[in-house]
Amino acid sequence: MNFKRRDFIKSGLLGGTGLFISSPLSALPRFSLSEQASVMTVSFSGTACTRDEGEVSREGSDKDIYLPSTGYIPVRIINELGGVGKTVRGAGENDWAHTRDTSEPLLINGPLKAPDDLLHDIRNYISGNQYTKYKESIVGWTMPALALHGANVAAASKAETFNFIGHSRGACECIMAAWFLYAYGDEKTRNTPVNILAIDPVPGPGTWWSILTQLPPNVVNYVGIYSWDQSYNLNVQDHAFQALVPRPNGRMRGESNDIKIHDQSWWDWITRYPAWGVMANEVQQADPLLPDENRPQPKGYELYTCRGRHSTIAGNTTADGNYDPTNTSSTVAPVPELIYKIARGYLTEWGSRFSTPCAVEKGVLELRQEIHRFHREFDVMGGGATRNSTTFPNRPYVRRVSSIWGRNPNDTYYMDDVVGDPPYKLSYPVTTERKNKGWVDWKFL
Repeated sequence: MNFKRRDFIKSGLLGGTGLFISSPLSALPRFSLSEQASVMTVSFSGTACTRDEGEVSREGSDKDIYLPSTGYIPVRIINELGGVGKTVRGAGENDWAHTRDTSEPLLINGPLKAPDDLLHDIRNYISGNQYTKYKESIVGWTMPALALHGANVAAASKAETFNFIGHSRGACECIMAAWFLYAYGDEKTRNTPVNILAIDPVPGPGTWWSILTQLPPNVVNYVGIYSWDQSYNLNVQDHAFQALVPRPNGRMRGESNDIKIHDQSWWDWITRYPAWGVMANEVQQADPLLPDENRPQPKGYELYTCRGRHSTIAGNTTADGNYDPTNTSSTVAPVPELIYKIARGYLTEWGSRFSTPCAVEKGVLELRQEIHRFHREFDVMGGGATRNSTTFPNRPYVRRVSSIWGRNPNDTYYMDDVVGDPPYKLSYPVTTERKNKGWVDWKFL
């Protein structure tokens, strides 16, 4: 069975959040490569992920941590497009599992007319052994290099639509790449519609540039899928996994979509904010994580949350979301299966044409029921089934999300505040302290 987004139906069983109904494979159209040429799909991998992540084992990443039917979802999706689409390596990693000591040069000198300051800032991340620069990648300085590469790949295709899918830092690069297309492309390129499917976008502990927290005018659809059980303080690493929720643009809000790109000010220069990173300083629009009862829901902008950790929703099927291939769990598997089907569904709606059938035969309703019937391991992943501040002050096991640009790591919201109340049928651990739901409605998977 396959899945298309237009097959969504509403269901009172799940609180009106919508079900996904699969369509028979025989009903799917078959497309030639020339017909697919009007759409360019680019996949951005997460930090430390190769372009064959999940397909080939390497030191530090055994492919057996991934579910065989889904693999590492951003890579598997491109593989299933039959040669139409490109992958971008993850930050702090070389291209392939083998060889391990070099990377292919990034496409940075056109067709986009990138400014000299951007080319200067990314000069160390274009080629060579990127694995040796892993510490630099933690701060996020490799992201603009990879985003510009992906944007150039898209622009060079001269496609009529650009579809971006990414995980983790790669999901953030999708947004940056859309900005680079808009700011540095010719008239046709900057007006080419961009669709983004972001799987748990996480910028990391560095600066959250304004081009991350605001979607540019050329983005027509943004779908963000966020893991529920990536706690804020379960371990020291979790602090770096605060998730990015970008602000919808004017098109999505039914308002003016015209913007003025911000020029670097003297204060930006003194505080060492790069000109390319502050383009959206003056166009930060309605914050989706703040309450506003009078604001209508945006169009082409959808936020989902799903059980599991940061790696789980990208294909990792271990019981704890870590990387031990001997600790895989069949009760965790429905999460990556569900996200994989959703990714294929949205990309199909946006014009990407798959050359292979969907590898997950279970229907979406069945997968969702399994997730919430067998939820013990998800509860443990995030610090327990009860995550109030009674025992641990300040809700340390509740994930933090943000839509605020800048360097202040405290500019975040509690995730279980802003998403509102999940349908009572679903096994989401929420705290009694939650309040101040954001004006954008979230969907609970």
